[in-house]
Amino acid sequence: MKLRILFPVLALTTGVILYSCSKKDSQSAPAGDKILSVYYPGASMEVKELSIRTKNGAVTDPALIQGFINRNVSPDARANFFVGMTSVPVPPSTQTVSFLNDNLVNVNGVNMEITGAMDSVLLVTEYTATPFPTYATSCGALLGQVPQFTALYNCPDANCATYRKSYPLVVEGANYYAPLLTYAVVTKDCAITATEIPTINTLNPDLNSLLKDGDSVLVQYVKLPLSKKVD
Repeated sequence: MKLRILFPVLALTTGVILYSCSKKDSQSAPAGDKILSVYYPGASMEVKELSIRTKNGAVTDPALIQGFINRNVSPDARANFFVGMTSVPVPPSTQTVSFLNDNLVNVNGVNMEITGAMDSVLLVTEYTATPFPTYATSCGALLGQVPQFTALYNCPDANCATYRKSYPLVVEGANYYAPLLTYAVVTKDCAITATEIPTINTLNPDLNSLLKDGDSVLVQYVKLPLSKKVD
């Protein structure tokens, strides 16, 4: 698995790209910004959860999960799920994440903003607004409920035309991790896998209570460590 797929937000190499629409619009760190610390992807990442969520609870049996994947996940996406594994190697990378002054984070030359901190999570937010999503199917609507930090997190009433995408970084003491969420859903009507996987996000803590009869969510949560550069 390529790192550009594993690290879609922080690597800035897929459709989820961070932009700026303010004076921080430079594609490289402005001369006046001070670099406080630099981090890069670690050598391995930890698989914290792989389960099938339903309204009645979670299924963690590897054989049942593999059968679910074979039936409901497209062949080109199946390799993104690490059945029976607790640790996965990360390909070597030169990509960096720099913490700057003025609550900024610079990722490979692009600035974004730190907008909040809660429960050991640091929120990093794009500057550019994104159109608020609409869903044409029950599967699409369910996909939108799986991650914790979504358009509805930023606009709970769903009455916004646009929103600014936010991504969490997990903070444990002096250590930072990119939480990688990979997921697929099944309803009575359809089955679909998220198109941008893994995504930098954490699992919606209210997911199980939102599920209906016939709903199943295959969810994998992986922690990718960010190692601090030592001069």
